[in-house]
Amino acid sequence: MEKPASPIDNNTEIFDRLLGRKGDAARLEPAAKAIAKFLPQRLPAVLKKAGFDVRVEFSEKHNSSATALFARYKNGAACTLLATKPPSTAAYVICDYPATGIISEIMLGGDPEFATLSASRAPTATEKDLVCQFGDLVGQALQTTLSTKDCPSSVRVALDADDIRESGNGGEVIAFDLKLGFGAAEPVVTVAVTHSYMLQMARVAPETIRKPSPNSQGETNRKALSIKVPVTGSVMMPPITLGQLAALCTGDVLPLSESGETNVRMKVKGRPLYECNLGRKGANYALCLERPHRAMSEALSGIGIPLTETELKETYDE
Repeated sequence: MEKPASPIDNNTEIFDRLLGRKGDAARLEPAAKAIAKFLPQRLPAVLKKAGFDVRVEFSEKHNSSATALFARYKNGAACTLLATKPPSTAAYVICDYPATGIISEIMLGGDPEFATLSASRAPTATEKDLVCQFGDLVGQALQTTLSTKDCPSSVRVALDADDIRESGNGGEVIAFDLKLGFGAAEPVVTVAVTHSYMLQMARVAPETIRKPSPNSQGETNRKALSIKVPVTGSVMMPPITLGQLAALCTGDVLPLSESGETNVRMKVKGRPLYECNLGRKGANYALCLERPHRAMSEALSGIGIPLTETELKETYDE
């Protein structure tokens, strides 16, 4: 019951949903693996779609911060800030000055036969604009890799760590070193992704609800009451013969019940919650709750949401 739910499992049981999953460290790992495995495949595809033929190879992954990454480049580096909702940064694309020159040649459609790592110098205004365009393509590749809703796009280029820090950024990231192949030149570009952006992978993380202590049994877990869970219903059809079942075809109409009373089972995440009767309330269909299921009663009581004594007397096993 305490087993964490998979971040991409849409059939999570209600127990995992209510009891929550492990912390961010455990949830970051699937996203980090996805970036290391798929970003080197997605980025060349995005570049090729834009008209650029570049090889990409994953080199290394390490935990760091955006400001600390500048310390690796003694002669200076250029950092493209990628944001989904400025000014907060979702990712960074960091490379030294020679790599900036190669990226500029790529974006200008240069000839890979003559591509070489130039001398270390700060990029010009034009080169900074070209590096920003490259950052937009990296943002597209990141979005498809993580299956996130928002695509990070370039905001500007920073040339020192203080420029990032002054903007309120520079927090913890997971950095991925990628080796670009453009002719004989193989510059290394670091794509650093913030924890908050990685945690958007696949779907929003469910709320975490702690199991109440033994001393607090019987008290309502108010935080659990605020969680929204999908509720479905299944109609219990009257029995029919196998011959009638085999004769069914598209367009046939089946009566629900000769007596006019239709039994409906309400389910939460696939688990039965209540037996109901189908009726009307005003102009809408409605369900009248009849009997709760014992399995759900015990599950709710275990997290501090006990059913009333009257309801408990009416529960039964499926």
